[in-house]
Amino acid sequence: MDLSTGPRLAEYAEMTRKGSEAFWVRMKKWFIVAAIVGLLVGLLVTMLDQAVLAVWGVASSNMNSFTVVLFPTFGLLLSGLILQYLTVNPEIHGTEEVIQVFHERSGVFRFRSFPGKILAAIATLGFGGSAGLEGPSIYAGGAVGSFVLRKIRRWGFTDEDVRTLMVAGAAAGVSAIFKAPLTGIIFALEVPYRDDITREALIPSLVSSVVSYLVLVQFLGIEPLFQVSERYTMTTRDLFYAIILGFVVGLVARVFVYSYRLVGRIAQGSGLPLWVRTGLGGLVCGLLGLASFKIFGEPLVLGTGYEGISGLMAGSYTQAEAVQLLFLKTGATVATLATGAAGGIFIPMIMLGADLGVIVRGFLPGAAGPMFPVVGMAAFLAAGYNTPIAATVFIAETTGGAGYIIPGLVAAAVAFSMAGRVSVSEHQRWRRENRVDRLMGLRVVDIMTHDVDVVHASDSVEDFVTDHIVHMRHKSLPVLDGEECLVGMMALTDIGEIPREDWSELIIADVMMRNLESVTRDMLVGDLVSIMAETDIDRMPVVESDDPCSLLGIVSSTDVLALDDVCADWRRRRRAADLVARRRTRSD
Repeated sequence: MDLSTGPRLAEYAEMTRKGSEAFWVRMKKWFIVAAIVGLLVGLLVTMLDQAVLAVWGVASSNMNSFTVVLFPTFGLLLSGLILQYLTVNPEIHGTEEVIQVFHERSGVFRFRSFPGKILAAIATLGFGGSAGLEGPSIYAGGAVGSFVLRKIRRWGFTDEDVRTLMVAGAAAGVSAIFKAPLTGIIFALEVPYRDDITREALIPSLVSSVVSYLVLVQFLGIEPLFQVSERYTMTTRDLFYAIILGFVVGLVARVFVYSYRLVGRIAQGSGLPLWVRTGLGGLVCGLLGLASFKIFGEPLVLGTGYEGISGLMAGSYTQAEAVQLLFLKTGATVATLATGAAGGIFIPMIMLGADLGVIVRGFLPGAAGPMFPVVGMAAFLAAGYNTPIAATVFIAETTGGAGYIIPGLVAAAVAFSMAGRVSVSEHQRWRRENRVDRLMGLRVVDIMTHDVDVVHASDSVEDFVTDHIVHMRHKSLPVLDGEECLVGMMALTDIGEIPREDWSELIIADVMMRNLESVTRDMLVGDLVSIMAETDIDRMPVVESDDPCSLLGIVSSTDVLALDDVCADWRRRRRAADLVARRRTRSD
């Protein structure tokens, strides 16, 4: 570039200044703050892991036929009490709360509940509840990421940056608890959606995950989470077997998710206090632990299940034992988490996948080795959480076996396809919403006209034309009867063939459209557009869903075309609501 002239030199200086500012912004957002989050999350997850291990060490060393029932009952009862009386939103926690906060609260947590939810998770896991450490780890990471960024907003961060750093914190939580930084990155990016990823959080998640991993391994070492004794080399036959395994796991995962959701709905609809529900769930979990204690000589279905997963990969259990373990672990997990106790469902699903791998292996000719339980883990997680890439990376990182990636991907893809839109998460969304999705996701009540000009069935056609068509310039109007009940629509086209001299003698009831098409106030705009296209009607009355006679307003194709303005107003109201929520959170 020629810098010999003053204007060119000034232009170059301005470009350099802007480039330096952009670089500093990226450094702040992507490296410095993300590294701080990773450091804090790594330390917090290490303490959480050791606290659970300490409590579980005491409980597991005193296991007998009585305490194997007592400990889970007490632990889940205590978890429910802590959640109910020490938190402000006790019905949601762990990974599910992170997803909800991401979508509905712009990444802002209720921080007053943080200590209670961590203590509740320690109570659940430390006393033998069938759950995983990743739930509280992801929650802790997300909360730390959100908290750190909110404390340094003066650096010029936006509301979107809060969500991004929350995802980075969640990634750091997964990275630390599983000693798997790549799994943490991908899982945190995948889990908010079932068919999309959170791309904008990639670099902060990478930095925070690596830092949290480095912090944790300083205390707990770098050994993989699971040990696989055999080195695996893929064969063509294994790919075929991976397809079969993915198909079976996908079907079983659907049943598992259905059971989990069903028990959850029954528990929430029972009207019982949370601590009573979790206490009953703990009793069921303990009884299943007792059955496991009698069958296997140890309570395999209790706790995080790491020992059981390692045993399944090592071939320590027969196919018949694996079938028994499948039912016991499913029941214990549903009893623990569907009743409302704090904990994660990631690792229980991993164990169920490994168990199914052992079962399927027994039916296939020439099948042997740890490939089946390892690949089964990836398939079950992909189907249950809709995270096929994270599931495959998980088995590679936690076993140290990169050879499992290809069959793992195949099985995960098949299981993911079999599961469809089924997920253990109720707050996951199908994909990132674009502008059209947001507009079509509005409700009719957001765009309809509330003050409606109406006519009555007893009015004359003459009055309809002169008072409404000519004066108000409307093409069609709702028709009400003497009791102000909606009975039809009257349009200018309805009188096209009626002689002018008959208008004064005919009443609207004689010529109006009685086969009424109407919509409800809560209907989505996308559904409204479909109905208008199918019926070729551009003005439709809006009624109550439980009272089709009660007229609330009218919606027209003009209202749909004006959605840009409506959406802008909706965004203003949403920002105001978010501001109120953040102020309320600070006061909490």
